[in-house]
Amino acid sequence: MNARTLSVAGLLVIVASMVLAANIDASSTERLHETYCTEVAVWAAEEARGVDPNHRIGHPDYRGIAEDACPGMRRAT
Repeated sequence: MNARTLSVAGLLVIVASMVLAANIDASSTERLHETYCTEVAVWAAEEARGVDPNHRIGHPDYRGIAEDACPGMRRAT
């Protein structure tokens, strides 16, 4: 193998690694977003049932994004 072939092979390995890392990061971000929405939904459901805040599970919408970013969530009235 000459130097040019090795350089091209090295470049392909680097690009493939970057693509793989980007896909893993996107998957992780999706899971974190889904978990956030689930926890907010659980908190809202327990709030609607009248559970004391100190005994609820999940967490409130501390980012303020659930209404727009989480499917099925809407602002409580």
